[in-house]
Amino acid sequence: MSAGRPPVAATIGLPPEETVRAFEARDTLRATVRWSEMWHADHARAFTVAKVAKLDMLGEIQASLADVIANGGTLEQWKANLIPYLQSKGWWGDVADRELTGTDEIVRVGPHRLRTIYDTNLRVSRAAGRWERIQQLKVQRPFLRYVAVLDARTRPAHRAWHGTILPVDHPWWDTHYPPCGWYCRCTVRQLSHRDLDAKGWAVTALPPEGPPQMFFPAGRSTPVEVPAGISPGFGYNPGKASMVGAVDKATWSIESAADTDIAAARESLDALVQSDALPQALAEANTRFPVMVLPSKIVADALHRVVTMSGAIGSGLLATGDAVAADGANAIGLKELRHLPAIGASPDHALITNDGKVTLVQKVGDRYLAADIAPVDPAKAPLPVLRQDQPEPSPIRSGAVDSPDEARSRRLIFLRQPFPWMLLVLRWMEGEELGELLASLDDLLS
Repeated sequence: MSAGRPPVAATIGLPPEETVRAFEARDTLRATVRWSEMWHADHARAFTVAKVAKLDMLGEIQASLADVIANGGTLEQWKANLIPYLQSKGWWGDVADRELTGTDEIVRVGPHRLRTIYDTNLRVSRAAGRWERIQQLKVQRPFLRYVAVLDARTRPAHRAWHGTILPVDHPWWDTHYPPCGWYCRCTVRQLSHRDLDAKGWAVTALPPEGPPQMFFPAGRSTPVEVPAGISPGFGYNPGKASMVGAVDKATWSIESAADTDIAAARESLDALVQSDALPQALAEANTRFPVMVLPSKIVADALHRVVTMSGAIGSGLLATGDAVAADGANAIGLKELRHLPAIGASPDHALITNDGKVTLVQKVGDRYLAADIAPVDPAKAPLPVLRQDQPEPSPIRSGAVDSPDEARSRRLIFLRQPFPWMLLVLRWMEGEELGELLASLDDLLS
């Protein structure tokens, strides 16, 4: 071993870019007293260190970890760089300062706490990055095998899970994708059919599970179930949570840009929709992927201009890749979903429908693609909900109002919504159906 070179076991090498993206998606800083104040997917959106109450200190710790994740380094190197800063701020040793810790309790800050911060953040970020790569390769390698270290420190439950082989999208990985606890060293290996044949392996049955633990996260009055063998706070898939966090961040960035530079917002959106991120996001039911930036004439002065599509709705529309429907004519595949930014940017018609939605229609070839969108309360999705302090407007039909001013007023009542827009349906429409709708519904673009 060359002089000055740390042992391999102590080194976190340069990770793939997916790991960096997973960590960088957590760009919100959140002060917490107890680690369980943030639960599961919350960690994909925000960075926290328990008992750090000052955001400038959180930011410094986050930046130091980001450097290690992007450029490599050892625990000892990271501590050597960070400890002088923490000491200068008074967050070292026995700390009894509520302004620093957020609690009146004495907080012990030393090497063990730093090791926990380092180990957990790097392992979870690498697991999230690995999951993105797994999704990219799951057609060629559709199976995962749980791999434990199998030494004296291995937890009994993790040892029992060793060798479990299940499809990549099996729900077991939603809770048992490692790390599954503090300092968990387990991982997964992605396998192809050829790999299984070469090893004489096969998809296994689910391993036996004991009764779940009941755990009370900080600040909650009701317990949550934690699968047996998994430490509280680790019973989730950080890769799936990271995708949700990254997509939420992208949506916020596009929404922010739309008010000042709509061309740049649409360019960013189109690049995102055309990328591999779209099919990856559709594999996660809880994602809300941005697919349109609406023009001012449609959204008026609404709070939101971006239309998102949930993974559940998108995967329902999308069969497998660009698979065609039985008749070959009305298929909605990846190609059609990737046309959504163009529909949002320049629809030929925008019709307020009888059930309180807006149908955007654009001619594609000799037919029409129609996208139903609606402002949706995230707490009540997927049902479209109007603002609670206003009466629900009746459908706007041609000739159904007394004057153009009243028509405009009722349009604005509908369009000035506090809720984000969501795609509900994308479908092909024939000219005859469009003609019937134009004869009966109000067109916002007319």
